[in-house]
Amino acid sequence: MTNEIWITVLGLGFISFLIRISGFILASHLPKHGAWARGLEALPGCLIVSLVTLMMIYGSALEWITGIIVLVISALTHRPNLAMFCGIALIAALRQLGL
Repeated sequence: MTNEIWITVLGLGFISFLIRISGFILASHLPKHGAWARGLEALPGCLIVSLVTLMMIYGSALEWITGIIVLVISALTHRPNLAMFCGIALIAALRQLGL
């Protein structure tokens, strides 16, 4: 490999390390209590809901059926990770079947 490739790899590794360290430092300054803390705690779920809602709005009946099944799985099991996995597997299988 040439020197340019090594410089690029090392530079990208260094930048990646800086991004991780800056995230760690910034996270230590986030509020632990109060409205901001509650809002930040709810943020990942809100992002997932907004992405799924957008896909369902612009999707076909296939997305709606999968969304309803995922909602039922989530309500019955109270395990969102399991529900998301089932939804991904279901939509992939249905698309593979050409539905």
